[in-house]
Amino acid sequence: MAGQTLRLTGRGLALLIVGVIIIVAAAWVGEPDLVWLGFLLLGLPLVGLLLTFLLRPQLRVTREITPPQVPIGERPRTELSIENSRFLSFSSLEFRDTCPGALGAAARFALAYGVGRWHQSVGYEVRAEHRGHFELGPLDVTHHDPFGLARCTWEVPGNASSLRVTPRVWNLTLPRRLIGSGSSGDSTPQRIGHFGQDDVLVREHRHGDDLRRVHWRMTAKQGELMVRLEEHPWDPSVTLVVDNRSAAHAGSGPDGGFEWSISAVTSIAITLLASRCRITVVSAETEIYTTLHTDALAARETMMGAMVDLTGSDRPSLSSGLSNSDSMGTSQSIMAALGFLQAADAAALTAVGSRMQQASALVPDPVTWGVTPAIADAHRAACRLLTSSGWTLHHYGPDERVVDAWDRLMARVEAA
Repeated sequence: MAGQTLRLTGRGLALLIVGVIIIVAAAWVGEPDLVWLGFLLLGLPLVGLLLTFLLRPQLRVTREITPPQVPIGERPRTELSIENSRFLSFSSLEFRDTCPGALGAAARFALAYGVGRWHQSVGYEVRAEHRGHFELGPLDVTHHDPFGLARCTWEVPGNASSLRVTPRVWNLTLPRRLIGSGSSGDSTPQRIGHFGQDDVLVREHRHGDDLRRVHWRMTAKQGELMVRLEEHPWDPSVTLVVDNRSAAHAGSGPDGGFEWSISAVTSIAITLLASRCRITVVSAETEIYTTLHTDALAARETMMGAMVDLTGSDRPSLSSGLSNSDSMGTSQSIMAALGFLQAADAAALTAVGSRMQQASALVPDPVTWGVTPAIADAHRAACRLLTSSGWTLHHYGPDERVVDAWDRLMARVEAA
């Protein structure tokens, strides 16, 4: 068995030491009856080791997490199905199910059975307070002899289970006027000539293309889905900015500003993908996701995976991520969920927003988040610069839901 260890408990070790002392002392003073008592005490721990080894159950565990994917802040349940397939065994067992520290302390429980085969189900909840991919397991078990003098510890064979903790997703509404037309190079006339279907200009199918534009003859020739180019195609493209700078957010955990921003951008991205928009998600460092030629479900899963794996950055400014994205030259709308801003952040956002038809952002309210006066003053100055440059802002607080902040931002955009 993996990692098996066989040893005496504190009680067994104490009896062993006392037995040796009695044997030595009895032999010294010439008391043979006490020598036999010492041998008895000395033998009990050894018998305990033998019983622990011989009566050890043969265990196997099956683990299932329900559900295997949860948004941050939820409490998924882990179900363990433990089976002993060995009849001649005495089961006084202590279990410890290994759990990542981000999900809380390891689960501990005890089971006691007499001789015979048995099956037992055990369940417990974990706290999903951190985004990411986590693996639960293996299950470690400690088996004691009937007298508690020895123990055997090993790893129970069975499956480990994976848990995926995603950002919290909100159902948002998206005004159609916010979707830019994009710039994908499809503004070519639909036909070069007028003599047949082979003269139609086509390209590969992309996410968001209407199936009515599929050119079936060219699709059959190329072996992949091809669509006609239109003179004025519907090709919406939006850039989303998620501020993942650790120093730019107040609070921590699921209720902190960092997770609030990630939840907001993830919710906006899913809403845009459902509306057949092409999106690019940009962090403080680089471009982390862009819509490829995939279906909506695959695009959503890929985007969600990128957001689950997004970690905090030590970058002092947003300028690096904004300058490293190719989407800035093609998108005509930009939306952002930001942390506390400095002058350099405002300058980078202003330069990007000047090339967009529409620019809007959710920014934290320095008063309700309780930041220092220096951070608050710099943030207010940066927000004034963005507003004067055409950005539409809404200041959110720590107790404001993403969906409420989004609705207020959209109301400001519609009124502008």
